[in-house]
Amino acid sequence: MLRVLNVLNKGALDIVPTFLFRLGTPDDAERIFRDLMFTIRRRRLARFADLQWDTDMARRGLLTRFLDTARSLGFGIKIHADQHSCGGAVSLAVEYGATSIDHLEYATLDQARTLANAGAIATLLPCASFRHGHNAPARTLMDAGVAVALGTNFNPWHTPSLNMQTAVSLACLQLGMSPGEAIAAATINSAYALGSAARVGSLEIDKLADVLILDTSDHRDLAYQLGTTLVHTTIKRGEVLCGN
Repeated sequence: MLRVLNVLNKGALDIVPTFLFRLGTPDDAERIFRDLMFTIRRRRLARFADLQWDTDMARRGLLTRFLDTARSLGFGIKIHADQHSCGGAVSLAVEYGATSIDHLEYATLDQARTLANAGAIATLLPCASFRHGHNAPARTLMDAGVAVALGTNFNPWHTPSLNMQTAVSLACLQLGMSPGEAIAAATINSAYALGSAARVGSLEIDKLADVLILDTSDHRDLAYQLGTTLVHTTIKRGEVLCGN
């Protein structure tokens, strides 16, 4: 994976690496806390440390130890909360000042208000919701004042889609977002979720000229174009990568 990351970093893509921690055995966790996280930070292999939420309260000490170690090393914090009961994940996201919390298919109104007060971004993954049949409460989150970002949740096993247009369409069709809301979630809000909004995410002076030109006269077409692509031209840092 490190070789793949090295190759990708030499290409046109901007990669924001994240180290995802999933609870294994206590011995494995100790090695991660003692050695691996220090190595990752020293070599600048990841910008964020992401915790896979676990509802087993007997292991909560390991979760908080990971977050304490990550914060002490200067990682940005993210929480991966794909559980039916995500209240504990929301509490940790607020306590540790997480930049974003992912999934939240089962978030409640009270949890949405908590996240809004903390300023945490909710990254919703409509392709994963489509696969598993339970949609995140996007309207509840947004109406409570939570900034919502979108991602594909690309995973070769669960959600094998890299297509952000599909994520935007499903956000409209399944999560109740308007095309404008979904576009903002996929661009500027996602840039904030990655700590990159000062450089990308919107067309502004002093930002990188990353531009997609779509083959449509109405942005609302994005909500209904599944199984095809509307991308006409891709521009990265002012350079045309593909298209006319």
